[in-house]
Amino acid sequence: MRDTNNRLKRAVGEIRDWLLDRAVFMPDLGDALAELCEQIVAAGVPLARATSAVQLLNANSSGVGREWRLGEPVIERVYPYGPQSDRSYDRSPFAEAHRTNRWVELHVAQTPDDAYGIVPELKTHGYTHYVCIPLVFSNGRRRNGVTFATKHADGFLSAHLDLFRAILPALRAVMEIRAGERILNEVLQTYVGGDPHDRILAGDVHRGTVTRIKSAILFSDLRGYTTLSMTLAEEDIADLLNRYFDCVVPEVEARGGEVLKFIGDGVLAMFQERNGDGLRACRAALDAATSSLDAIERANAFGSLPAVLEAGIALHYGEAVYGNVGSGERLDFTMIGRDVNIANRITRLNGRLNRPVLMSEAFARQIPIGTQDIGDFELKGVPGQHTLFAPL
Repeated sequence: MRDTNNRLKRAVGEIRDWLLDRAVFMPDLGDALAELCEQIVAAGVPLARATSAVQLLNANSSGVGREWRLGEPVIERVYPYGPQSDRSYDRSPFAEAHRTNRWVELHVAQTPDDAYGIVPELKTHGYTHYVCIPLVFSNGRRRNGVTFATKHADGFLSAHLDLFRAILPALRAVMEIRAGERILNEVLQTYVGGDPHDRILAGDVHRGTVTRIKSAILFSDLRGYTTLSMTLAEEDIADLLNRYFDCVVPEVEARGGEVLKFIGDGVLAMFQERNGDGLRACRAALDAATSSLDAIERANAFGSLPAVLEAGIALHYGEAVYGNVGSGERLDFTMIGRDVNIANRITRLNGRLNRPVLMSEAFARQIPIGTQDIGDFELKGVPGQHTLFAPL
């Protein structure tokens, strides 16, 4: 027994050093969990299963979990945001561990099946002893933790539990650092989009850091929004806008476009020209426009919207500056310039001309498909007459 205890004490130092020196830099936390468990097993702990759970700040997900089983690859599960995940969490040992900030320890054979949702599974797979350990991060986020389980007939010894307890501070630090990186990435991606996210993390965080780019510009506007906002309840307006954005944003992103901003009921997106290929950028923008309108038709046909959706989409091709605009420490990563204004102004004519898609002459010249010249028009605040086109 003394040799076992000495071995476990030596292992604690080695595991803590490994966590802080190497695991914190491992790109895949599933690999880190697997290696951690292998080191625990090598120290003489009869570990057969381990999981980690981390709370996220994500528009669609509430958390991410990883599960290691002896001799099997690590499984990652992302828990979707919503009532189903909440119900599963409420029936789990994690809910009690987080509520009490104490370990939940189960001797599985003596635990009733209905005590927690996981108990029948633990019994089916032959686990004898299970511990669920809450981890509170320094930012106060509580819904994090780890579990360890064994199939050994005697369960975990007190020395095994002491090892878990001793490595927890280092393990918590690694999990918090990596969770923070993931949350930062996902929050930035959610609020500013993919390319701005990459530029910001690469160091483009100073006012005036802008780049001149050529791109196809898509501006989508919800028709009749002012009237709808005066007649529908605020909750219904929010639902309608979300459903409208659900029709437009995925179609833009699926074709390589970047949604830069929601402006009230409008969507500003760009399809950046690569290697001087304006045709590819404009074709992607036109495909996104037509598929967005198809998605709106399907949403209307489904019949569950607070009101009928109608949209007007303007397409333009030109130059703009792209980067940080703002004041002091409050910046916006956006796209501005004459050509952005032109795309915005064109959307004012979609309803008047009863055209769901309107194209500028600069855009139409890039598209080698049938277009219809529908005349010359004034655009508010933009000098001169502008020839507009519609796809045939």
